[in-house]
Amino acid sequence: MTTQVVSGVLNCSSGFKIPLNLTMTDGTEANLTTDTAFTVTAQNIGDFAPGQTIVSGVVTADDNIAYAYILRKGLILSLVPYMVKGVGCGTPAFSRPVTLQPGDLLRVLPIAAASRNASLSVITNSGVPRIFIGTPAGAATTQLVDLQTSNTIGETLTGQTIVRAKFTSIDQDKISSVAGGAQVTQSNGNLAGAVPSTDPIKSQPYMKPCSIPVALNFTAQVITSS
Repeated sequence: MTTQVVSGVLNCSSGFKIPLNLTMTDGTEANLTTDTAFTVTAQNIGDFAPGQTIVSGVVTADDNIAYAYILRKGLILSLVPYMVKGVGCGTPAFSRPVTLQPGDLLRVLPIAAASRNASLSVITNSGVPRIFIGTPAGAATTQLVDLQTSNTIGETLTGQTIVRAKFTSIDQDKISSVAGGAQVTQSNGNLAGAVPSTDPIKSQPYMKPCSIPVALNFTAQVITSS
């Protein structure tokens, strides 16, 4: 298995910084811990800085990265901005401040540069953050399913409206779905909304405003030509 160095920083409202650094295995989601150059021992973020409130930050990977998020008691608490080293242009603000508790984890999935993992990160009008994933292979329609439950977007977010989203994939011109990214379709096949794709190797992904209503039988998908 290949590995890469994943690093980053989380900025707190008090001015306190949480430095991050770990050599991680590609294709394996794991906890990104503190940088031992600053913290002596590697610690999970909630144990290192309980009570600190994160307001901005970024996670960076050497080669490629699918997603990053803060996990609390089995649920996604917050999405964390991410990018590949060398293409960044800022340290984005979180969608809302996050006050850490002991046991909070920063979960990251680093992937090889050629990996086609696609990731749709969303925040709803209720403040719910979720991640939907899939891996295209050839000319096909790939369903994007909930990272934690494997449910469809309709099953996870029924009755809510997606107000911010980003979709990352290295597929670029292989993507033939609407707006060159992820599309959300209604039960009758009509389009509910679309989120353009960002290649994280080429450009830093950012959450973008949108308005995509979600009902029970809606699905998220990406269509590729090869």
